[in-house]
Amino acid sequence: MKFFSGWRRGRQEENYQTNCLFMFLYHRALYLFIALATVEAEESSDRHRIKPRSPDNGGSIPPARQWPELIRIHDPGSRDDGWAREDLDHTNWEIMKLPTHWEQAGLPEYDGVVWFRRTIEVPALMASGEATLELGAIDDMDVTWINGKRVGGHEEPGDHFTPRSYKLGPGALKPGRNNITIRVFDHGHGGGIAQTHGKLQLSGSGQNVPLAGPWRYKVGASLQLLLTPGKSLSNPSTEKPFGGEFYLGANDVVAMAGSTNIVKQFEFGFLETLLTLDSPERAYFRDLAWQADTVYLQQRPRNFGSHLDLLRRIGASIIIANFGQVEALDGATHLPQFLTAYGELLDQFEKCTRRIVLVSPHRFEKPGDHLLPDLSQRNGDIAAYSEGIRQLAKQRGYLYVDLSQVDSSGWTSSSSLLNAEGQWLWAQNVASQLTGKAPKVRTKHFDLLRQHIRRKNLLWRQHWRPTNWSFLYGNRQQVPSSRDHRPGQPRWFPEEVRAIIPLIEQAEESIWKMRTQSQ
Repeated sequence: MKFFSGWRRGRQEENYQTNCLFMFLYHRALYLFIALATVEAEESSDRHRIKPRSPDNGGSIPPARQWPELIRIHDPGSRDDGWAREDLDHTNWEIMKLPTHWEQAGLPEYDGVVWFRRTIEVPALMASGEATLELGAIDDMDVTWINGKRVGGHEEPGDHFTPRSYKLGPGALKPGRNNITIRVFDHGHGGGIAQTHGKLQLSGSGQNVPLAGPWRYKVGASLQLLLTPGKSLSNPSTEKPFGGEFYLGANDVVAMAGSTNIVKQFEFGFLETLLTLDSPERAYFRDLAWQADTVYLQQRPRNFGSHLDLLRRIGASIIIANFGQVEALDGATHLPQFLTAYGELLDQFEKCTRRIVLVSPHRFEKPGDHLLPDLSQRNGDIAAYSEGIRQLAKQRGYLYVDLSQVDSSGWTSSSSLLNAEGQWLWAQNVASQLTGKAPKVRTKHFDLLRQHIRRKNLLWRQHWRPTNWSFLYGNRQQVPSSRDHRPGQPRWFPEEVRAIIPLIEQAEESIWKMRTQSQ
């Protein structure tokens, strides 16, 4: 038995050494691949049509050290710390009961700066000695004042789970009335003085003053205002709209914006294939749609960047936008709000290009299942929203594609979302109205070209919407699994995403080669 036991241990050690050698060689090969891809991407970065994100940052969101400066410049309360003054009258500010995330207390979907103030009574014994101000966890960053004097703050991302605890020396408090001011800045998801961890109190000399309850608050600079560039990187004012006729110029970049139907259209590749075959000039197509996007809200992960940031990185020269399908369910009474919000979104698009196409929503179908709601009863609202979009396009000089009058029977499967056949018919109608030509039929060459386009679009999706975003550019960039374990080495995750760019452009070379062979 001792012999077999020793033999087994020997075999286990041999297998372990073999596995270690294999893993060593595997990781060396992986590092070599990333290094070669990175070198290729860096050496040819000037010729890439897609500009990579900075390895240290996710798009237009500035590095942490710039947030205080941007807030100082754009936030009205931060000018000379005016809203932190001891003598400021805040009685006309709104009231919020803390602790809570402000999205649940009157500021839904808001990202940016919010100021909080509260006047408290401090006992003389506490004021005479040292004290501790505890505010619990604040999402995301804060600066805190007492009686107009700064006593602490966390101004870098990543501390949204860190309980705030600020030591106050003798003289920081005074007997009687004291004012506490907290400037909170949130740049994604829930924000506010939520106290998910820690306490919310002032303590000292054996006494406590609870701080939970009503606080006065006032909204400062929004995240959108903080991220608005000083001037456009391009000069779209010199670029004319289509002028009533759609065309693809040489090296145009077409960006598609919308909700789930556009996400799936880009995956199917029908419209891109139709326009690629129709155009004599080479053009490129990019997706910036996101599930559940509306004109009112385009929620993105933390540090993802804005629509404008992505449009500039890809050099978009044409935008095809399709909104209104879900928004029409609000009813025709909400049409003015829809058009106002759509106009604000288009203002952002116009900072990149004025060659914009607005596609109307399609008609709802009557469901085959009687247990499902009959959305076809809302087709009157679809018609109203489509007419509003038509007028908006006319006012701005855009092209308009009307799908509200098209028979959409069979386009959907028990919902408002297009099925595979519906995606094809949707693309046929859009392409036909844009080009003024009869709808094309699907041939063997069409489907072969579309398969190449779908593979390219998958690469694009992996580049601009990579998984594990929080490790890549979000709030977990500092964890060990997000970076190389060796000091001084670049973060491997951003380098892998950056290495996808030349793969996308190689796929586009293949697409254009196949396109020209069909002529």
